[in-house]
Amino acid sequence: MKNIILRNVTIVDSNSPHNGKKLDILIVDGIIKKINNNIQFSEPFFEVKLKDLHVSTGWLDLHTRVGEPGFEQRETIETGLKTAAKGGFTGIVTMPSTSPPIDAKSDILFLIQKSENNIVNIYPTGCITKECKQTEITEMYDMFSNGAVAFTDDKKCIQNAMLMNTALEYVNNFNGLIMTTCLDGDLNKLGQINESIISTKMGLSPSPSIAENLMVSRDLEILKYTNSKLHISTISTSESVKRIKKAKNEKLRITTDVAAHQLILTDQLFTEYNSNLKVQPPIRDEKTRLSLIEGIINGTIDTVSSDHTPIEIDCKKCEFEKSEFGIIGLETVFPNKNTVLKNKLKLENIINLISINPRKILDLKIPKIEENEVANLTLFNPKVKWNYTEKEITSKSKNTPFINYEFIGKSVGIINNNQILIQS
Repeated sequence: MKNIILRNVTIVDSNSPHNGKKLDILIVDGIIKKINNNIQFSEPFFEVKLKDLHVSTGWLDLHTRVGEPGFEQRETIETGLKTAAKGGFTGIVTMPSTSPPIDAKSDILFLIQKSENNIVNIYPTGCITKECKQTEITEMYDMFSNGAVAFTDDKKCIQNAMLMNTALEYVNNFNGLIMTTCLDGDLNKLGQINESIISTKMGLSPSPSIAENLMVSRDLEILKYTNSKLHISTISTSESVKRIKKAKNEKLRITTDVAAHQLILTDQLFTEYNSNLKVQPPIRDEKTRLSLIEGIINGTIDTVSSDHTPIEIDCKKCEFEKSEFGIIGLETVFPNKNTVLKNKLKLENIINLISINPRKILDLKIPKIEENEVANLTLFNPKVKWNYTEKEITSKSKNTPFINYEFIGKSVGIINNNQILIQS
């Protein structure tokens, strides 16, 4: 739409002089032209006027799996971008664990081209090792030069310390970023759910916290040795929070995120063999959940991610030990964390977790809600109560434990790339 006016909207942008104010915003050809009270405009325009309407810089998710290529039965790029838009994201960082994996320049260009002209941008990551086989480093600089924003083997933690050392030294040459999930392959072997009395009662192989803590410690030591840049993905233990906080105090270039579902779920929910609760790393106990929330409040945890992992029904509704790890999450990131954090953090800080902070981690330009800036915006209502039903799901896959869960706060639309989407 050429001309858009957002009426009486509360601006939530800690980088904007209009932060916290309730104003009109005029957007012309994708550019914010005017921010003021009761804007009058002579040309035809599309008006957005909704109850409790808030606007922030566009949200960016740091961990999304789109399936394509190779797992189109789970999610395609098209359905993944639609799901992201429904969740309020104007950009997603895609994981390279496709089939074949994203490990070369041509793969990066494929993903970028597939999102051209879409309202949601793709920011692709490339594999650290060829085919994610953890034997040989990829041509990371080549991928970086063609649009890769970081490098990761996704859920395959780099088990070989020398390989991790080489990867961190390699990207240091061009200020690149390594992202890693920390789980020791031997200690976590066959791990199904969090190690506790519950895993014993259910007869399921445990996934102990030490499997994560050990690898976090190792990677922080290698980071210190290489003086490189590292992002530890989807942490799930109290000890990880403590060790990363200590590393930040030592001025290491370390950032981290937590998956949104870890803020609200605990292993007490395993009263039956519900594979929609099976994630990696596993959901842990209540004490750990509270420590992760405290890690967000004190700034140790930089961002909250969806860890969006679409899985077709045949690979979820089967014997628990054979079911695959992961849940969909793009549509429930903001509702999830807003429900948990609304009385613990200012709204602008809750929004920074998925708008400004992810872009800082990736060294991306941060949009601003100011006149003459490009309109990259998310529209949302932080107060509305609603139930997440299966009808709400846009993703091709339906693997989520949040069906019929009541949330507080919801995205109502996005504006990006000179396009607007308002939820019906």
